[in-house]
Amino acid sequence: MGKNSEKENKIPRKTGKSFIDRLKESRLFTTFLILTLVLIVCYACYIFSDARENGLTFWDVFIYNMLALAGNDYEFTNTPGGRLLGLIVLSLGVLALSTITGFISSSLVARNLSAQRGLKKMQNMKDHIIICGWKNDVKSLILGILRKNKNLSASDIILITGADDVKIQALKDDADLKGLNTLKGDFTEEQTLKNANITAASKVLIIGENSENLDDELIDSRVFVTAILARNLNSKCHICAQIRTERYRNYLSAQNIAEIIYTEEYTRYILTTSTNYSGMSKVMSSFLDNGDGTSVQIDPIPESKVGMKYSELFDYYKKEKHILLLGILENMGVEKEIKHSILSEAQKSTNYGEIIQKLKDVKSMETNEPRLNPADDYIIPSNSGAIILGEET
Repeated sequence: MGKNSEKENKIPRKTGKSFIDRLKESRLFTTFLILTLVLIVCYACYIFSDARENGLTFWDVFIYNMLALAGNDYEFTNTPGGRLLGLIVLSLGVLALSTITGFISSSLVARNLSAQRGLKKMQNMKDHIIICGWKNDVKSLILGILRKNKNLSASDIILITGADDVKIQALKDDADLKGLNTLKGDFTEEQTLKNANITAASKVLIIGENSENLDDELIDSRVFVTAILARNLNSKCHICAQIRTERYRNYLSAQNIAEIIYTEEYTRYILTTSTNYSGMSKVMSSFLDNGDGTSVQIDPIPESKVGMKYSELFDYYKKEKHILLLGILENMGVEKEIKHSILSEAQKSTNYGEIIQKLKDVKSMETNEPRLNPADDYIIPSNSGAIILGEET
């Protein structure tokens, strides 16, 4: 019992402030308290002065003191005690008036600042894209996102950055990015991401920034922190993180972040293959996007095509859509949603062996796993996408 009681005593208590504590800290509570004191002192002034002898009521005393705040020199008492109480009421009245005006002015200023920063609008956004960081070609990046997502506009994007105001304003004033939402702040802080309404966002792109001349390790550490924060705040959003060092690529992979862009890996591949094949850099550029509207894309496979052979799906894209099928992206999407979907389907089965097998598959499952040019008899699984080469729709 003694050990158990010691353990119970070591349990940390909640540190959150109660409603009463928050009320005590508010200006409304302070104003209410001062006004209450004014009324009490006015009543004392009415009782202990000669106000009643002069035929005055309590409200006469109260109105006199309120008029005194406006400079009225009317006197209702000649007793020293009444004069002293009147001075107290006058002091409290001035304090109450300054508190009320201060509360109103600070509320108006805070409201105007929030409106200028667009926080109110951001809190009402849904299925938007959040970009964390700054690049010198951030305009090209945003325009590329808009070009590949025809149903989006610049007003559906929030850019969180610590870049200087001149750069941010120049970006907002750009005619091509009209309506772009910008939020200046540190994207590694939870409150900043909440201000961007990350809980309702559909995608988060973390590109990092080097505004403080940080080295690659420190830049990637900030990207890593932001990715973990974003996933904890919104487990359903699609997170894409760009990193510069292999160490943090491994860290992000261990945390099952959906998309990890390791730029050095792509650069190394192009450089090494270019030594063997002439024109490889142009081929890779064409695959990614060389501006002609043809590029590698991922097309979600409808349920009607699930279960057919790869050769049949290949013919379907080639003959009916005139698109080249390159492969299949298995378990496409956000890991949590895919696993939840598979487990929900498993629960409907009455075959315990099948349920156990699906549980094992979920445990070892890797999301967004590409299978390029599989065998013709490869069976198309559910939750998959078609890796295609064709014109952007």
